[in-house]
Amino acid sequence: MKTRLFLTVAAVAAAAMMTLEASARELVLGLSYGKTGRYSSIGKTTEAAVDIAVREINAKGGVNGMKIKLVKFDTGGDPKQAVVAVRKLASDDKALAVIGPFASAEARVAFPAGERLGIVQIPNASSAPKLADKFSYAYRLTESEYLQFIRVVTTLKKKGMLKKNVAILYAPDDVVSKAVGIFIMKPIFKKFGVKLATKPIGFRTEAFDLSPQVSQLKGLKLDYVGVAGITPIAIRVLKEMRRQGVMTPLIGSQIWADPEIIKRMGKDADGSVFIVSFWYKRDARSREFSRKFVAEVKKMGLDKPFPHHVDAAAYDIVYVLAAAMRKAKVTGEPSKLKAERTAIRDALANITVSGVMGEICFEKNGDAQLPGYVVTMKNGQWELLEEHKPLPCK
Repeated sequence: MKTRLFLTVAAVAAAAMMTLEASARELVLGLSYGKTGRYSSIGKTTEAAVDIAVREINAKGGVNGMKIKLVKFDTGGDPKQAVVAVRKLASDDKALAVIGPFASAEARVAFPAGERLGIVQIPNASSAPKLADKFSYAYRLTESEYLQFIRVVTTLKKKGMLKKNVAILYAPDDVVSKAVGIFIMKPIFKKFGVKLATKPIGFRTEAFDLSPQVSQLKGLKLDYVGVAGITPIAIRVLKEMRRQGVMTPLIGSQIWADPEIIKRMGKDADGSVFIVSFWYKRDARSREFSRKFVAEVKKMGLDKPFPHHVDAAAYDIVYVLAAAMRKAKVTGEPSKLKAERTAIRDALANITVSGVMGEICFEKNGDAQLPGYVVTMKNGQWELLEEHKPLPCK
């Protein structure tokens, strides 16, 4: 009897010890983002969105009884540093998965490194075509620039707002700008019977003076000027257009659809059209996230009217990874790190998560299917023109 009692007490003690060990463990996630460098204006806010999500999940008990620990690496928007980031986060910090890297140029080189290490990476902004499809550990919570720009043109054609001619300005030294300008805008305009009034006009991303490029627009009868460039570039193009008296509105995909343009472009951008994958007024949850986000970035000294769609994507990535870790029954035990990273990858392939962007799932190529909200500028503010529902995941 004493022996049996001793064994029972020992078993209870052992179980309690295991529970304590599990609760003491943390589930490490890495964040690879551009707090400094060319993407810093939205890289900083990516950090805020991720921090909000981690706090919310941990406040509700974490994942599988364990808290999420976030380890951050600032790549400065440098592709070489994105490779260093995934190596450090995987090897030194023992992360289970990585949020990021941020941009397509970074993902292009970080995805192969992550594949060799066997760790999932999910960027929140990379949207150049066909970057994740070659890698089993690569996912992207972004929507294809090609699909999104088709949605823009479809909406404008349907509403009779796009009739005759357009021009395209792009930066051939930037992978995303070149992809959007030459391989997305140009063929889509042709597909819809919209003529280019001149061949695409190139400029360098670091160019201070854009007057030679903009002067080529003068005298052309245009419905829109397609600008394929990140937000600071689009702002510079618009300012130079207005300085030279070119009053044509801009048309864009997602890459300069930043709430920052409300303040920086103002009424000069009235009539311009672009698309986002997150609408801050979509539902109660989206509005609540927007409220928390604005308060969070204010602590950082930033004044944002509402989240960028890449902020919403960063927030949702944390919840997607949390759902995958639950489905994979992740324990955080060091000896199971390799297997649990692979289990997270496999869980992501067959998962649907309700986020602030909507219902999130992934295609076989690793890319998410997301909605598209076609937006125009009116009186210096955003106005929704049309919502496009996400396509079903196959």
